[in-house]
Amino acid sequence: MPAGTTVAIIVSLSAVVLAGGGFLAGRGTAPDDVEQVAGLVEAQSVQLDVLGDQMVDVANAAGRPVTLDAETRAALAQTPPQCVQVLGGDPLSPACAWATCLQYGQSSAQRPECRAVEASYLATVEGCPEPAQAPE
Repeated sequence: MPAGTTVAIIVSLSAVVLAGGGFLAGRGTAPDDVEQVAGLVEAQSVQLDVLGDQMVDVANAAGRPVTLDAETRAALAQTPPQCVQVLGGDPLSPACAWATCLQYGQSSAQRPECRAVEASYLATVEGCPEPAQAPE
């Protein structure tokens, strides 16, 4: 017999012996009690049912629309507080226009000119006292 054939026969027999040994080892450690196996399968079924119910809850929650309150929306949009009604602002007020102009002036390379808006806003503000003059 050539050497290659002998090696192939030895490898084949080793594979069969190892497979048979693994099968016997698995059968030797398997539970003999059918009731124990049935209990394990039943417990696994209960766990799968609970998991399925939780997955339905997750799917329902993922399908609902996301609702944000006005304060969160303003923060996400970076809206000045002078423009948010919930925070006491008015989107049509000169204060909102002035704050928005300043915001875009800080972040834009093409800065808007806010002097006219500022003058309009300051004209609407009442009760600003004149600075006190230092005594001479």
